[in-house]
Parts: sequence; structure tokens; C-alpha cells
Amino acid sequence: MSLLENGYDSFAESLAYVERAATDPTRWKFAVLNLVHAVELLLKQRLLNEHELLIWQDVDRPGKLTVGLERAIPRLLSARVGIDAADKQAIETAIRWRNKITHYEVDLVLEEVRENYLLIFEFLDKFHGAHFAGSLSDHIPDEHVQTAMDMAESFRREFIVFRGREMHRMWARRLVAAQRVQVLVLAGVEVSRTPWGQEKWWAADYMEGRAPADFCRDCAAALGEQHGPGCVLEECPNCEGQLITCECDWDDSDYWALWGDEYTDENEPLDGEPSADEAARTNG
Repeated sequence: MSLLENGYDSFAESLAYVERAATDPTRWKFAVLNLVHAVELLLKQRLLNEHELLIWQDVDRPGKLTVGLERAIPRLLSARVGIDAADKQAIETAIRWRNKITHYEVDLVLEEVRENYLLIFEFLDKFHGAHFAGSLSDHIPDEHVQTAMDMAESFRREFIVFRGREMHRMWARRLVAAQRVQVLVLAGVEVSRTPWGQEKWWAADYMEGRAPADFCRDCAAALGEQHGPGCVLEECPNCEGQLITCECDWDDSDYWALWGDEYTDENEPLDGEPSADEAARTNG
């Protein structure tokens, strides 16, 4: 079985887990893992199509380890295979969620998992259409076609372009809402959050003088803005570790409420966009 055929099998298995997740939400993690595996196999097949040596980690010693997702991006760019910023974002999202599910004991927020699944799903469909013959839908077993159609429709309905990148509309609104929370509280003491670009690790020797990008690659916070909820790059202002995984015993805060799927404020305006109430008054 070829890499491509294996990829189709993993994609079909992913859709099957999406269907099972309707009654057992824990199946979402297996849906994500199978989808990410499908992405990895299609990227390897594209590298193989370019040159048979490109799928190996060490092109001078082929036959041992193949490239993983982390190395696939620079390898594809070196081969001048079209990878745009949205593609790179989707691949990085796939890597992050695979690692999150595989290597960390974390509580997965159902809606967050689903939203990231949609982003990776859309990339897989787009990448297949750009680099392989036919449509990805041609390789979906009949019993899973409706699920795939529902996923595609959900992406078109729920995702927007915000600050030059595709993201779920609620991610963007959570980021805006997060700007209202400038401090966290630890044992009754207020501690200022660390904005993007002001993390202590930028001054570390291993950063070799690198400067932060204009926008956080995970949550899209601009320089000087607070990170969005759940951002993997937000620094804990107490222990200076990763806030999402640190063990500091923070007090209750409005910020933590933004992390869960209970936050559904569609009225949160984005970058000059009128709120739903404002738009209604204008249209009225």
C-alpha cells in the first residue's frame, strides 16, 4: 500500500471517529490523531513525488527514518512546493495537537478540539486538491461522505480570516475579550500577565538575538497585546514557564472562563468590526 493510500485510510478512520464522537466525545482525540497521520502521509507522498530521497530524514543515509511533520515544512519549501502562510499554520496546528494529545495529560475542551479539527481538515482537502489528481472526496468510503460534507460546510460557515490567517470566529473573539484581563491573581496577589513579545525567554542565550514576530504564531496576538486563552506561547508571570501547563495555583479569574467552550459571545467586535448589537441598530 502506498503512502497516499495509507493516508486515505487514516482519513476515513478519522471520519469514523468523528461519527463516534457524537455519542462519546472522547473519540475526538482519535479523530484528530488519525487526521494528523493522514496529513503527514500526504506530505511525505508529495516529497516522494518530488524526489525519492526527500522523504528521508538524512538524504545521505536513506532507508532509516522518514521525515516527520516538523521537518516536512522546510523540506517542502526547499523543494519549492507551494506552501503558503495558511498551510504552514495548519501544519503547525496539526503538530501541536498531535503532541498535545500524545505527550501531555491535559483536559481537552470539546469545542476547541473540534475547531482545530476543522482547520486541519480544510488544509488536507486543499493540499490534496493542489498536489494530487482528483478530489479527496473521491477516496472517502460512502458511509463517511455525509460526515466529510458536514465538516467542509462547518469550516466555510465558522472560519474567518483574522489578521491574515484563518481561524475560528470564536478564537478571534476570545483574543479580543482576553485584552480586558490584564492581571491574574495568585494567593490574593495581582500579577500582571505577560504580553506577546515581552516574554523573558526572548533574552535567553539560546534565542540568539531573535526578535518576536508581529503576531503570535499560535493565538495571533499583536506585539504588546495579551495572548488569547490557551495560547501555547503565553508565559506564566509567576514561574515563567508555559502558562497552559504550569502548576501555579491561580485564583479564579474571568480569563479562565474564556478557555472553556462555555464562552460563546458572538457580540464581541473584531478589529473595528461592529458588534452584532451595533450592526442591528445600524441596519434598523
